[in-house]
Amino acid sequence: MKTLALISLLTIASAIAGCDKPKEGEAQTNQPPAMCAKDIDCKGDRICESGQCIAPTPPATVAPVPAAPAAPSVAYEAVLISDDSAGPFTTAYMDLGTALNYQSRAGVANLMEQVVEDPEATGYVKIEKVYAFGPGRYVLIVSTGESGNSCPAMTYVFSYDTAGEVVDSKALIDGCSETVEAFAEGNKLSIKKEGATTVVFNGKVD
Repeated sequence: MKTLALISLLTIASAIAGCDKPKEGEAQTNQPPAMCAKDIDCKGDRICESGQCIAPTPPATVAPVPAAPAAPSVAYEAVLISDDSAGPFTTAYMDLGTALNYQSRAGVANLMEQVVEDPEATGYVKIEKVYAFGPGRYVLIVSTGESGNSCPAMTYVFSYDTAGEVVDSKALIDGCSETVEAFAEGNKLSIKKEGATTVVFNGKVD
C-alpha cells in the first residue's frame, strides 16, 4: 500500500515538473515573426535588414568637380614680313589700287577682291601682320588707303583657308589710325587701333 502511494506521488510530481517546461514548438511561436527574408519581400524601394523592411540609406552627395578647359592644341605663329610679302602673300601695284596676291591652284588671286567692296579704290595695301594657325589657315591684318585723308588707314583682319582657297571670315578694325597693334597668345589674337579691340579665336573671325 505504501509502495502504491509513493508511485502516485512521483507521478504527480513529474506531471507538475513537466508543466513548467515549454514545449519545443511553443519556444518558436513566442518569438516575433520575421517580416522579410529578402529585399523583394519589402514594398517599394525598402530593403530587408535583420528581418525588418527599412528605408535604404541615401548615398552621400558628392559635388561634381568642374573640368578644366582644354588647352588649345594649335596656337598662332607669326609669319615673317619682308617688304611687300609675308609667307605666300605678296602685294603688287595695279593700274588702280593695290592687289594682295596669293598663288592659288587656278592662278594668282587678288584676295582684296574678297575683302573690300571696291578693290580698285584701295590706294595702298600694307601687310601689317600675318599669322599661321595650324595647317592651311592664315589670319591676315592689312591696312588700305580707301578713304584718303578722311581716314588715313582702314584696317581689316580676315582669315584665309588655303584648302578651299577662300577668305572665309573678315572684320573691319575700329579706328582710322595708321598704327595697328596685334598680340597673339595661344588661340587668341587681339587687334587694336585707337578704337575697340577686335579679338579672333582659333584662326577665324566671328
